Amino acid sequence: MCFFDLFKLEENSVLLYDAFSKEGIGDSLLPIAEELKRSHPDIKIIASCKKMVDKKDLPFVDEIVLNKTLKMKYYAAKVKYIVSVLGWPFKNWKRKNQIFVQIWHGSPLKKLYLSKDKTNKRYIKYTSKYRFADIFCSQGEVHNKNLKEAFEFKKDFLYNTGLPRNDILFKDNKKFISDLKKKLNLPEDKKILFYCPTWRRSDMKAVLPLDIEKLKQACSDEYVLLIRSHVGKHAWVDSNDKPIDIFDNEFTFNGGEYPEVTHLYLIADVLISDYSSAIFDFAITGKPQIFYVYDLDEYSKTQGYTLTIKTLHLETCLQTLMN
Repeated sequence: MCFFDLFKLEENSVLLYDAFSKEGIGDSLLPIAEELKRSHPDIKIIASCKKMVDKKDLPFVDEIVLNKTLKMKYYAAKVKYIVSVLGWPFKNWKRKNQIFVQIWHGSPLKKLYLSKDKTNKRYIKYTSKYRFADIFCSQGEVHNKNLKEAFEFKKDFLYNTGLPRNDILFKDNKKFISDLKKKLNLPEDKKILFYCPTWRRSDMKAVLPLDIEKLKQACSDEYVLLIRSHVGKHAWVDSNDKPIDIFDNEFTFNGGEYPEVTHLYLIADVLISDYSSAIFDFAITGKPQIFYVYDLDEYSKTQGYTLTIKTLHLETCLQTLMN
């Protein structure tokens, strides 16, 4: 018996565990907290974050704790429900009668973990904690096969719920869009190209593959360029790993500082992406997308895909935009 097993489970309580967002409580956890408080006002909601955030920024949360602290473990041991977008907060331990809901954070186009290599010890260790889930939420039936292969699930607990963070994409958001553009200092009279690629490296640096000057010459009369690295975390560097300053707040704008990528889909007129699950989320808007897959051959050899993608070249797509 673990020490924490001595605590009585609090039936009307939930821990929202965020080990994914840049900071605070992000991705699908915030809309979940909002809906829980609306539909079950008496429920106690604890948010576990990587960084301490101001309580006023999380109005639907009763208490905020830091990940991996003793206080966080105390709450994780007492709550009836734990909801996470990335992983289980403990190593190899889960309380009896506790419910773990895993909200996966995207729709995998690329192969993941054990679907790439069943013998990789790091993958085996990493995926094992997801088997504690009682409910594993999927974007849809088409992605379930990939998730099952990626984690080698032995039980059927996948639910085709979609991602709660995407609910806002189905609503009338005219005022929200206008207010967000003002908040980000984006011009109201120009369209927005949103460059949002997936990650390619694990050292928190991302090489910018865009020729910004060429883009500026081609379309700055009509468009501005909003850029966001993966989850807003990666620093932009050149091919020599040197940090680069790419934002002039005239043509190029930084989308990495804003916490909720789904909100940026609302203000974007065109998405430029690649193998990222952003392409599935953005498809909900019905707006055009450009698959800028400049490293398709190399990426295909190392990663592999679950669906077939059509290769589009950036210059061709820019000509399309101009016509």
